[in-house]
Amino acid sequence: MSSLTLPIAALLALGACTAPTAEEDFAERRKPRRPDAGMPAADAGAADAGSLGSGGSVSCYRQNNPSATCSAPQVCCFTNYSAQHDGECSSNTCAWGTITCDGPEDCGSGQRCCSHATVDPDEGLQGYMLACSASACGEAPLDYELCHPGGVPCSNGKTCVTAYGNANDLPRSLYVCK
Repeated sequence: MSSLTLPIAALLALGACTAPTAEEDFAERRKPRRPDAGMPAADAGAADAGSLGSGGSVSCYRQNNPSATCSAPQVCCFTNYSAQHDGECSSNTCAWGTITCDGPEDCGSGQRCCSHATVDPDEGLQGYMLACSASACGEAPLDYELCHPGGVPCSNGKTCVTAYGNANDLPRSLYVCK
């Protein structure tokens, strides 16, 4: 027997013991990837990512404080870890969802507040960026125009409805045009 046979056999046996099972591998692939510190949290796509205008505030729903808000220059970072999509005010990059506007009043003249989903072709949904856009928002179910009941009317004759039950990946304190 060659002197390399025993070490190679030991390495193969060790590799077989530490390889992930099909179930572990599938679970790992289903986890949302987190952007590294050098990458922006979400691709704003049609939305023009930016901070809140001076004196602006946005909804930042938390189950224990549903009417919570964040004021400029902070944004609301919301999670995908619960059905409520709880948020926290932050000056840092958000891992899942970033709210810089929650309706057209947070944007410049003629702009819309758009929710834009970031989707990786291999990994699926990666998060959301809610930001002002000079162009039309994308189409549901991944993108929405945000609004407030009784506020500026939705474009294209759509109706302002609660995100809860209509756009369930967004915090339930928001309203979308549908």
